[in-house]
Amino acid sequence: MRRWVFNLGYLWLGCLIWPWFLYKVMTTGKYRAGLTQRLGGIPARASDKPSIWIHAVSVGELLQIRPLLMSLKEQHPDHDLVITYTTRTAAEIAHRDLGEFYHCYSPIDLSWVVAKFFRRLNPALLILVELELWPNWLMHAKRAGVPTVLANGRISEKSFRNYKRFKWLLQPAYDAIKVWAMQDETYAERAMTLAGVGALGSGLRELPTTLSPKPQALSPEVAVYGNLKNDSLKGEPDTEKTALFRKLFNTECQQVLVCGSTHPGEHEIIVDMLPRLGCRCVLVPRHPERYESVRDLLTKAGIDWVNRSELTPENVAPKDSVVILDTVGELSHVYAVADVVFIGGSLIPHGGQNMAEPVALGKATLFGPHTHNFKATVRELKEIKGAIEVQTGAALEREIKSLLSDEARREAIGKPGQARLLASRGALKRYVELIGSLLHE
Repeated sequence: MRRWVFNLGYLWLGCLIWPWFLYKVMTTGKYRAGLTQRLGGIPARASDKPSIWIHAVSVGELLQIRPLLMSLKEQHPDHDLVITYTTRTAAEIAHRDLGEFYHCYSPIDLSWVVAKFFRRLNPALLILVELELWPNWLMHAKRAGVPTVLANGRISEKSFRNYKRFKWLLQPAYDAIKVWAMQDETYAERAMTLAGVGALGSGLRELPTTLSPKPQALSPEVAVYGNLKNDSLKGEPDTEKTALFRKLFNTECQQVLVCGSTHPGEHEIIVDMLPRLGCRCVLVPRHPERYESVRDLLTKAGIDWVNRSELTPENVAPKDSVVILDTVGELSHVYAVADVVFIGGSLIPHGGQNMAEPVALGKATLFGPHTHNFKATVRELKEIKGAIEVQTGAALEREIKSLLSDEARREAIGKPGQARLLASRGALKRYVELIGSLLHE
């Protein structure tokens, strides 16, 4: 009965918003993308093997699971790997880089749509990356006897408050998760509250993880497995790509500031300070739909700009132009050419964006005070002075100027942060072991 409560709720909500949604579908490409697949019109699979179904919401999650996909492909040839995602940019990355695997958009959380996906994908295991808790999806997995793992789990403060507030309604979905494999202790404690495991220590296994004996069927288990993304951190740039971007950005006589994953409210601060910095700025808005507004801000401020997509080795960035990174999947290579990095989503009350990539490359990295989505990483970096927190736009400008003028200080910040993050790798092995144990139960 509970699934029909959710079905009716979704349908009621759909009736309320359908004029708005229809307008968005007609005028905005991202609302049309994948709609047929999300309603169940997914392509047939090439084989009838059972699958390991991995759901990665967007680009960030999709990039995290690449090493996991390669390991699982090698170790479990008797299972197909299938990938689902929610966003259009993730679909583009999957088509470009993961064509060897079956992939499609994820189902809308209506019980009959979810059931069609399960019939078509035939999963032996469902893996949700980071956090994606849809009630009908999870409850159907439990009814079908398909164990569900929340992998690389993270629960932000805002999400935790909302999930806790509706715990009375969502408890059957929480109960369907067999293993909550979390990134750190803070996220694990929040997961324990949702899973109903109890106080810290009664159900939490801390690193290094050793797999426990087979638990009761579909009983929740919370554990700290580490951050899967850290295993993809190389610590060394791709020299060929770095050379290419240095040429494209025309950095021979210029220092480079990269402002990554920025949000409205930060764009205005950055644009205001740019004329006083005297460096090449590469601006990377978090969401593609913000590109146009950022271009307008720059134009109104009298600052020239150029899109990364327009640059070639024969057509490099003009000396005084801001480069807008309007391409997908290149940010890690762009960080490699930076002298100083600012991580967005942190000067405004958003919660911050992941700073692991530039820190792992040894870059002097700055962020604002709003980083509650990455508390553990920020805490560690602040302890060893491996990154700098600034409170205001004015403080950000002062620190950028100071770092650009002091190479020794940049290295003194970049090296310890790099060492700490690279030493934290190892989650991939633990996840592969966990998945293997669940498949062989």
